[in-house]
Amino acid sequence: MIRRLWWMALLPLAAQAADDFAMQWPLQPAHPDAGAYRVVLDAGVYRAAYWRDLRDVQVIDADGKPMASAVQAAATPIAGPARQVELDWFAVPAGAATTMGGDLSVVVQRDAGGNVVSVRNALGTAAAGQGDPALLVDLGRQAGQVQALRVEWEGEPAALDLGYRLEGSDDLRRWQVLDPEVRLVRLRNQGRQLSSDRVAVPTASRYLRLVPLQHEGAPPLRALHGELAGDAVADDWQWVELAASAPGDDPAARFGYQVQGRFPVQRVDVAMPANTAVAWTVSSRDEDRRQAGAEPAWQVHARGWNTWTLQEGGRRQASAPLQLGQETSDRDWQLQAEPAVAGTPAPTLKLGYRPGSVVFLAQGRAPYRLVAGNARAATRESSLEPMLAALRARNGAQWQPTVARLGEGAVSAGDKAYAPAAPVRDWKSLLLWAVLVAGALAVAGFAISLLRGARPANG
Repeated sequence: MIRRLWWMALLPLAAQAADDFAMQWPLQPAHPDAGAYRVVLDAGVYRAAYWRDLRDVQVIDADGKPMASAVQAAATPIAGPARQVELDWFAVPAGAATTMGGDLSVVVQRDAGGNVVSVRNALGTAAAGQGDPALLVDLGRQAGQVQALRVEWEGEPAALDLGYRLEGSDDLRRWQVLDPEVRLVRLRNQGRQLSSDRVAVPTASRYLRLVPLQHEGAPPLRALHGELAGDAVADDWQWVELAASAPGDDPAARFGYQVQGRFPVQRVDVAMPANTAVAWTVSSRDEDRRQAGAEPAWQVHARGWNTWTLQEGGRRQASAPLQLGQETSDRDWQLQAEPAVAGTPAPTLKLGYRPGSVVFLAQGRAPYRLVAGNARAATRESSLEPMLAALRARNGAQWQPTVARLGEGAVSAGDKAYAPAAPVRDWKSLLLWAVLVAGALAVAGFAISLLRGARPANG
């Protein structure tokens, strides 16, 4: 009977688990019979969160019991298929490529931007037809982006086996050997074809040169293409816009901003008036990095970050956002102009992030709720990661659990959920002191009684 009463007393406590959190959201599963769900977090959840590791973002069932869950960062975008661009190339007569120590400045004409516009034969017309020509490639604006060259021959020859030495240069004077022997092969046998027309480019140099290792045998070149890595497109970027806490009051052109919640910031941008150019030092800090008796230190993310806006004929252009080297969820941010100019307008600070998600198992009784915001939440160890890793290995890297969407958020405990936990009392020490004080009082009382009993009788 007593055991039943204890269980009855504990049930209301379990049902009131949501009351320990500031906010709550009903969850709407796409399929009610799934065993695992994935909930994409919105700005409201991040705004309610108290801890950096989002330990206070949890899923509970209809009885208030916490579900097995794991908070996950946004998935890394997968690069799309490789893209190809046509490159400018020139045939350099045999022998010219190695003349004068490899200096091509005497045979190559460039414009003011460094683009190769023509190649003339400095050795005379007699040398022009002797042997296979070298191939000079101008990568131009694609320098540093081209991962490989793709060769396209005239007439699509049925059989060839050619060797080239791949070299790179930034000024057409000093050449570096990148690959001493590149093989370009096309062979056919009984209806089958072996083809290798790709040359890897392990350099960011602007100019490349393919110098033939054979005297002759190469067919005329039709085109040369550059292979670029496919862009990893992530179109789920979200932005938090913040106004300066004290705009225009600091003569050092220093502006402070404060974020509510724990957003996983990866990009920084500013919104400024038209036709403005300012360089900034970008810093952030947080109370959880405070040292004993000292202010939390500012962590500098960038110095001299140049931002600008330009308005021309109804068209507005602006500088690109700043990419942070490491994700941060600091609450306090600061911009300081370089150089500091009094009267610099306070920009709107924009913090970019990609929303993460919570994965949970449907263990308890539906409906489920997501809760967030609790300064007293304890660290939780998730046991789901090994299972999720195994499922992705089995079903593909992009496998995800069934989607569950957030309903409309509602206040639960509100601001009182952010009150820090009461300091833990050392009851053992207090009890020991109480025993010692009680013992001392008992000894004192006993001594007083002895003294009273030892007094001489009057008379």
